[in-house]
Amino acid sequence: MKLNLLEEDSRISTTELKEKIVKGEAYVLVDVRPEHHFKIVSLPGSLNIPLRSLEARLPEISSALEEESNKAGSGSGAQLYVMCRRGNDSQRAVQSLHKLGFTSAKDILGGLEGWARDVDPNLPMY
Repeated sequence: MKLNLLEEDSRISTTELKEKIVKGEAYVLVDVRPEHHFKIVSLPGSLNIPLRSLEARLPEISSALEEESNKAGSGSGAQLYVMCRRGNDSQRAVQSLHKLGFTSAKDILGGLEGWARDVDPNLPMY
């Protein structure tokens, strides 16, 4: 079942994300899948913070965003993207993040499966 919990402007397609990565935009990608799933396959540079430990690990997200913004030096700050396997848990995570003050957090439509389908067919899926 596909959930639809967020407004459109709080979501981004896998192809849009790929374009932003290619352009070199500053971002932090949080993967909210359980650790054993993350170990099987993940996108390079993503930060594994399982959904259930999200609130406890907010400082890690803050530091990662700060670090990426400083690296970019663009002044605009790094964008926060959230991914899971299919795009349901990441919506829940983005809802929580919005309530916790990370108002620019965006969900990646279709999650890792969407990425494998639309961006990188060589990504091993489980």
